[in-house]
Amino acid sequence: MEKNLTVKVKKGDFEFFFHPSIVKIRMKNFVSDKKDYLLNNLELKGNEIILDLTFGLGSEALLIASQLDNGKLIGLEGSFPIYFVVKESINYYPYKIKWLKEASNKIEVINDNYKHFIRNQKDKSYDIIYCDPMFENPVFESSALNPLRKFAVYETLEPSDIEEMKRVAKSKVIIKAHVKDSIWNKYKFDKIDGSKNSGVFYGVIYLK
Repeated sequence: MEKNLTVKVKKGDFEFFFHPSIVKIRMKNFVSDKKDYLLNNLELKGNEIILDLTFGLGSEALLIASQLDNGKLIGLEGSFPIYFVVKESINYYPYKIKWLKEASNKIEVINDNYKHFIRNQKDKSYDIIYCDPMFENPVFESSALNPLRKFAVYETLEPSDIEEMKRVAKSKVIIKAHVKDSIWNKYKFDKIDGSKNSGVFYGVIYLK
């Protein structure tokens, strides 16, 4: 437990703690030029209930929640150490930016495996489902994720998982994966959008 009531976890020489990391840069860029692959493809109205199946340290969840004036984001994290750090820290982190603090109050974090959780949800329970599993071809230059790798859950996303997401979502499903990951060969998306420079792409499935 840190002085500011946030939590830090250590494993050997590795440690990780909650920090909004790159989300502040992404928001700054989005405000200046209205370009962010995730936000642009979410097309949020502000009153949605979003299910984030792979919460991690919550950077993208904060970005999404910042656009939800009257909505809410439910985040799943399958790794208990990561869940514990985020659950115990996200509301106590000493945010210096107002929108980050407000976004954190619109987030609920649950410790569960997304493959199990999604199969136990009712049809059309959430407006949008977002899934960002650990890349099969990791981007090691992503320093924000490197401490997470020792604690993360590594499970291959399968078409059967996406079919369950489609059942549970009302309007769309968005999958984030590396350009070299196998899901692009396994599933046909309605739209694929992303950065050739980073190799990170978003697959969009429209349900309406």
